[in-house]
Amino acid sequence: MSSSFEQLLDTLGQSGAELPRADLTFLSDLDAPRIERFRQVWASFPGERRRELMAELGRLAQEHIELNFERVDRMALTDPDAGVRRQAIENLWEAEDPSLVPALTSAARGDPDAAVRAAAACTLGAFVYLGELGRLPPGLLPQIEEALLEAERDSDETVQLRSLESLGYSSRAEVPRLIQAAYDSGAETRRRSALLAMGRSADDSWRAPVLAELRSPSAALRLESVKAAGELELKDGVPDLIDLLDDAAPGIRTASIWSLGQIGGRRSAEALSRLLDAAEDEAEAGLLEDALDQLAFVEGTRDFTLLDLDGEADDDYESDDADESADADDEAG
Repeated sequence: MSSSFEQLLDTLGQSGAELPRADLTFLSDLDAPRIERFRQVWASFPGERRRELMAELGRLAQEHIELNFERVDRMALTDPDAGVRRQAIENLWEAEDPSLVPALTSAARGDPDAAVRAAAACTLGAFVYLGELGRLPPGLLPQIEEALLEAERDSDETVQLRSLESLGYSSRAEVPRLIQAAYDSGAETRRRSALLAMGRSADDSWRAPVLAELRSPSAALRLESVKAAGELELKDGVPDLIDLLDDAAPGIRTASIWSLGQIGGRRSAEALSRLLDAAEDEAEAGLLEDALDQLAFVEGTRDFTLLDLDGEADDDYESDDADESADADDEAG
């Protein structure tokens, strides 16, 4: 064991001491002897300290992709403190190891804390997606879906909604009915989760409600429908998405940029290019460049020849041009 690792453990055990953020990197990629040593001292930390540490490890992992605290997160899945268990599950949101599934399905079904059940149901969505891609061992996807279908009937609404959202990736026959019921409920929180699930479904039969909600008076529903329109690549939504680039509600402009990049087409390219030409904010310029890169990929080219207005247009661009001509005629009239 290195002295630096032992010094970190000593500092973590000091009540009231600030977390040594820079030294927490020693907890990345722990080998078996070190995780066992860490396990020995972990139980001596107060619950508040364990929660604080897990939250900080989650932030570090998001900020530095080279850091991997998965062994610590796995260890914390059975912690007696519900806040620690919840944070450990949330930290594992990018994990793809099928061996995690039993612990997550067990937590979604039966953890005594609703926030932990909701976190587990949310994290299981990634595994449903992997299962639909055929990247899970045979028989594992149905087990996950059964756990989520059970959790969707949980007494806690948040657990229900996180389960429905994760089931959005599933092709199970029961799922569209659940999504429709949530959307028809009239409750904004349920409609929002339904729209999220629609976007994940890869099923453009949800076109009508997604397009309708692009004009919703609710900013939360507009935001979720913008994302869903991009995920479903709904070309019909491009005019509204362009209008929503001027929406003042938080997140909608950014989401509209992303969705236009996903959908592609001449009108999307022109709108994003105009914004990029006028961009003064470096972060937004980066988002616009990423969206245009994605748009070029969608169109099957990286050279942006689709922006050459004098070039030969494909059917989609001809359709866009026809729409623009019709708009011009209307204005002239």
